[in-house]
Amino acid sequence: MNQTEKWYDFNFDRDLIIQSVAKQYGILPEQQEELHFKDWTLLIGGLMEDTPLGQTVLIRKENDKNRLKNFGSYETRIRNEWRNFRAKQKRGEVKNPETFASAFEKMFAEMFGERRR
Repeated sequence: MNQTEKWYDFNFDRDLIIQSVAKQYGILPEQQEELHFKDWTLLIGGLMEDTPLGQTVLIRKENDKNRLKNFGSYETRIRNEWRNFRAKQKRGEVKNPETFASAFEKMFAEMFGERRR
């Protein structure tokens, strides 16, 4: 597997990210008006395995055949939804980087609230 494989997506995992940031850091994104985007990405990148996103990522990246055989319907659904999402991305549904960047900025503005000046 590619070591740079991406195991979460800011938009796809929005709710998991909010729950995980709240659990690990004790803060709600919409209440953090002064926190810059760069700082949010650092917080998200530092989420531990015991958060909702961390647990989901562990399920998504599992490749051990014996463990996969023992996955229940919940784990199988999580893994399959992610694989389908990534397959759609790889087929090039987001071909224009400017469109992707705009969508990303809009998602974060909605997720964390726009900074008030």
